[in-house]
Amino acid sequence: MINIKYQTKLFVVAVFTMIATCSCKKFVEIKTSPNLIGADAAFDNDNTALATVNGVYIQMRSLGTYFTNAGLSIFLSLSADEIYNTSANATYDPFLKNELLATTSSLSGNFWSQAYRIIYRSNAIMEGLQTGKNLSDGVKKQLLGEMKLVRALHYFYLVNLFGDVPLVTSTDYTVNSKMPRTAVADVYQQIITDLREAQNDLNTAYPVSGKIRPNKWAATALLSRVYLYVHDWENAEAESSSILNSGVYSLVNNLNNVFLKNSAETIWEIASANESSNTSQGAMFIPSSTTSRPAFAATTSLLNSFEVNDQRKANWLKSNVVSGVTYYYPYKYKVRSGTTATENLVVFRLGEQYLIRAEAKAQRNDLQGALADLNVVRNRAGLTSINTGTKDVILETIRKERFTELFTEWGDRWLELKRAGIADAILLPLKGSGWQTTDQLYPLPQSELDINVFLTQNPGY
Repeated sequence: MINIKYQTKLFVVAVFTMIATCSCKKFVEIKTSPNLIGADAAFDNDNTALATVNGVYIQMRSLGTYFTNAGLSIFLSLSADEIYNTSANATYDPFLKNELLATTSSLSGNFWSQAYRIIYRSNAIMEGLQTGKNLSDGVKKQLLGEMKLVRALHYFYLVNLFGDVPLVTSTDYTVNSKMPRTAVADVYQQIITDLREAQNDLNTAYPVSGKIRPNKWAATALLSRVYLYVHDWENAEAESSSILNSGVYSLVNNLNNVFLKNSAETIWEIASANESSNTSQGAMFIPSSTTSRPAFAATTSLLNSFEVNDQRKANWLKSNVVSGVTYYYPYKYKVRSGTTATENLVVFRLGEQYLIRAEAKAQRNDLQGALADLNVVRNRAGLTSINTGTKDVILETIRKERFTELFTEWGDRWLELKRAGIADAILLPLKGSGWQTTDQLYPLPQSELDINVFLTQNPGY
């Protein structure tokens, strides 16, 4: 647990200071005060409460490869078999080689601390919303739903990275500072509770223009994934079906347009606070020129996973030839830098929902239904349909399709290798003697163990 002794006092001050120095028109058309205000005033009316919530999204897109700002997409892709850093780097090498230590600084700064800061602020906002006296019921309900979704999102990744983690649901420092690790199953139960409540709180319509603040379908998208992870196939299918049958979203036929702002396929996007900024993924993955070596390149494993004529390889990867070596790099986001934001960070999109429902159907022995959903994704990529197969073959095909459809998106491949129980089989031949089964969980940061003596370390570290 991070040291949050002073965050209760500083939370609202920090958020409003940040908002005052950032352009946040895209979140909500209100003016924000440059003056520092107290926690009570933050929830005195709809506008100040909205501004406080906007501050959370600004933090989620803060500069640097932090947790939700490309950190999951880059570091977890290095840990898996998707990308490699093309130059030796003290920050990236431990993830690529699966040689993380409890003292690896990015574990705390980029992951644990950043996640718990957002969780803490979500908790503080939910507490403030409950006591705010001048809030309209509609705004209060919407913001509660948003913060429950944000908290659930962060806990989903925390348990998948670290296993058992402290389940913090309040701002009580005296309790939080001594909290031990909570069993994964219990954390998942809280995630499901949060998402179920978020579904009830959120409307199907987006609260502002675009998709930069979540609606009911955003909570449903994460809930369908969570049910898949806990092997609740029936509910996973039901939740994904509710999105797919809603008629709100559709796959984008032109693969180059999937990640544009307000794409018909995206369910939730997070905008940068700076209206001239695009995504950290674009800035990190795209090299500075056609003759430059990219910082990260696609592995042979990723390149070989594409079938012949797969248009995702043609459109979502690009290459530079440097000193006679061809480096393929992720090119889902097309803008490295620019004066106008044309791309937001995509949190959830429809392609994953087809694959979730396909897997849930296959697990429930609806093999033709599973193939139908799988083929929607394959056909969009320019591939032929698959019309037959055993349950095991279909599940393996769906897993392969997740690799080629969702590569470098939020660490999906790393999580899938572990969820499917094939991390050892896939990574040991690639990583060599550096790979240990215990590497499937990251170590808890030593700095957190020093703060909270009730925490214990993962095996192998």
